[in-house]
Amino acid sequence: MTIDMVIYIAIAVLTGLVLGWLFFGSSKKEVKGSEKINLEDSNARIQTLTSQKLNSKIEDSVIDENIKRKLSEVNDLKKKIKTLEDENEEFEDEIDDWKGKVKRKESEIVSLRDELDKETRQKKGLEEDLNTKSKELDDKEKELNIKIDSLAFVQEILTAKQTSDTSISSLYLKIDGLKDFIKDDLKTTVTNLRKNLSDDCKERLFNSGLEGWAITAKKSWIQGKTAIAFVGEFSAGKTSIVNRLLSQDDPNVPLLPVSTKATTAIPTYISGGVGTFYQFVTPNNELKIISENTFKRVSKEVLDQVKGVSSLIQYFVMTYKNSNLDRLSILDTPGFNSNDKEDAERTIGVINECDALFWVFDVNNGTVNRSSIDLIKKHLKKPLYVVINKVDSKASSDVDKVEKLIKKTLTDAGLKVNKVIRFSKKTSLSDMMNVIKTISHDERKEGYLNFLQEEMDLLLNEQERVVKEKQQKADELCKKSNALVDQYNLAVRELQQDCDNVSDIPRFETHIFSDDNYEMYDFEYQRMCDLLDRISDTRTTALRDLYNSQIDARSELEKAYNAHAEERTNWCRLSDCTDSLKKKIKELKK
Repeated sequence: MTIDMVIYIAIAVLTGLVLGWLFFGSSKKEVKGSEKINLEDSNARIQTLTSQKLNSKIEDSVIDENIKRKLSEVNDLKKKIKTLEDENEEFEDEIDDWKGKVKRKESEIVSLRDELDKETRQKKGLEEDLNTKSKELDDKEKELNIKIDSLAFVQEILTAKQTSDTSISSLYLKIDGLKDFIKDDLKTTVTNLRKNLSDDCKERLFNSGLEGWAITAKKSWIQGKTAIAFVGEFSAGKTSIVNRLLSQDDPNVPLLPVSTKATTAIPTYISGGVGTFYQFVTPNNELKIISENTFKRVSKEVLDQVKGVSSLIQYFVMTYKNSNLDRLSILDTPGFNSNDKEDAERTIGVINECDALFWVFDVNNGTVNRSSIDLIKKHLKKPLYVVINKVDSKASSDVDKVEKLIKKTLTDAGLKVNKVIRFSKKTSLSDMMNVIKTISHDERKEGYLNFLQEEMDLLLNEQERVVKEKQQKADELCKKSNALVDQYNLAVRELQQDCDNVSDIPRFETHIFSDDNYEMYDFEYQRMCDLLDRISDTRTTALRDLYNSQIDARSELEKAYNAHAEERTNWCRLSDCTDSLKKKIKELKK
């Protein structure tokens, strides 16, 4: 519909309204208030509309043509509408058919979805089974690889070549022979000889001093060096600390090519040398060489497969060309905390040969293993330092709490801690090195044999002095006994003289007119009585006293001779032991 048609229709409608109002409005008798119509305004509007109508007549012819054309279009549209309505009815029928089909398809979809859910559940179950089997397979593969590594490790250990230094075994035999001699023959001789020997002297001569020397004598890699040992739980960060000690934070120095698992499986000595070598010491003290790959193959899992590893390896020895190790030797251990009794025994066996023990704690653990405390308290005889590692992963207040807990736990257990060191990758290495530099190397280990020889010379000189004293005492008692013999002989002679004098007093007289008889004068009789009294009293008492004194002197002399003989025998034994000791030491130094 065009705008012209709209205007035309509007005019017609408005004209009809006005006329109707004029016609019907004039018959009304009353008009109330604002409802009255102003006829003048209405007339004016009629005139305006009439004018517009006259003007619009000019366009009527044009509008009629448009209307006709529009009516024709309307008829066409009505036909199309009819056609579309017919088509719509057909489509509605088709829609009904399709709706039926859709319902059937929806039913099929529901069935398919049920089947899909079922298949999905089955697939999920199969996937879970597959994952389980895959994990089991991975575990079996890992276990198989560990067994393969274990077999390869055992084979490499058993076929490892001894070092070119064939004197190692001989040296170890000599050291063990000398140690056994000192611990048995020499100790027995000395302790029997010196009952009052101080406990400290005994300890140094025959116990810890001897053990320390034997260990150091066999391990050239710790001789003359400050030896420190690190213990701690797995992943406490021991290896990272060792690597920093080796490199001294110099990026040009290669780090120690060992894994944490390897260094915590068997005690491992790390020391300076002319090059990088991996070695191990067998239970019969043979030093053998292995490759780096063999060394790295060692892990806790592998060793668990090798039952009785101590029958193969005592400890590893790694020499490393590093100037930072010129005066320092590091021992990395399995630690006291290990659940493996064999690990703990290996650690105990080597820990006290070091000059100090560094116990490494991970600050994130914050606890102290009770079994470790018990073992350290029982066996450790060296200064103890505590390292709280990875402190950069905790707030300072939390680190304070951990340190306080560790200190309290160790103090309550009766363990003295020389110092607590807070450490991390970001901590200055000087915090650790300054502590290590304060640790003194126990030079008594290397000087043990000299100390022992000096003590033996002192004991020998002392024993020689004792022998001389016993000889002198025996000589004095011998002189005393001889003097008593002389006095006794003199008393016997005097007795004999008195007896002779008594026998000479009576004179045998012959008479012509009487019997012959012994006769004496009165003064002679008195003299004979005096002599007899002296013989029966003074002479007899003197002889008895001299005899008893002589018996006592003989007994004292016999004891003195026995004491002298015993001390001389001890001196001979001590002298023989000293000569044997010097001979063995001389052979050891060849």
